[in-house]
Amino acid sequence: MEKKGRGSRKSDRPAAAVAAELKEKRDAFLQSFFKRGAELSDELMQENRRLRDQLGALEAENAELKTQLASDRAIRDLLKKIDQLERDKSRLLSTVHEQEEMTGQISHRVTQVENDLESFANLYVASFQLHLSLRLRTVIRHIKELLQQLIGARAMAIYLADEGGQRLVPVASDGIELASVAGVTLHDGAVSDPVAAVVERTFLTGVAHIAEGAVTSEPAACIPLHVEDRPIGAIVVYGLFAQKAAFVTLDRELFKLLGAHAGATLLAAYMYTAGDGRLPEPEALRSLLE
Repeated sequence: MEKKGRGSRKSDRPAAAVAAELKEKRDAFLQSFFKRGAELSDELMQENRRLRDQLGALEAENAELKTQLASDRAIRDLLKKIDQLERDKSRLLSTVHEQEEMTGQISHRVTQVENDLESFANLYVASFQLHLSLRLRTVIRHIKELLQQLIGARAMAIYLADEGGQRLVPVASDGIELASVAGVTLHDGAVSDPVAAVVERTFLTGVAHIAEGAVTSEPAACIPLHVEDRPIGAIVVYGLFAQKAAFVTLDRELFKLLGAHAGATLLAAYMYTAGDGRLPEPEALRSLLE
């Protein structure tokens, strides 16, 4: 009976107190659990916000990098375009320079052709004037006009040799009185006057005297006159007009023309004028040709 009593003895605490204690522990646990859950939720939300902010920053940085990369690519493309434009510019400048050089050559050639045409025209006019008439006075006047207008002679004289070929006699002048023009004695070897010496040397050698460069002394030019291979006289240019400082190529060509044609023209004009303009009889011409 005593053993049975020890085995069936109940707790000294009441059931209500135990239940209250268990409820209190349960409530404390639940409160602690929910509090920790709330804290974890807050931490997760903060971490989520931090990650979202970091993601936004990374996206902004990525966009900036993309923009910079696109800008760099655009700059590289722009630099390539600039290089291509520079090459095109160099090629165009080279073409322009070539065209300018070609244009300059063409202009120079055109100028040469124009000068040649002007020279031919002047030579044609001179030849036409020389042979335009067989009247002696007219021929002399034409020679004076050619020397004055085409060559720029301010003063000139025409010499013809006498029959014996011992003396050159002035027969016409322009810009200087004929009476003041002295004759030139040939073959005496003692000509002291420098102008006379030039005239004598030109007549005897048949080589024209034409001043080179600026004309500073007399005579400016002395041109021998020939009929075939026979010297018959000389044209002397004493000075030039102020605007004509020196001779040019065309002047020398005109002097050659006068030297070759003026003598024969003067001789033909003299014979025609002396014959009073009469034409030779056909029989006389025929007899000379036989």
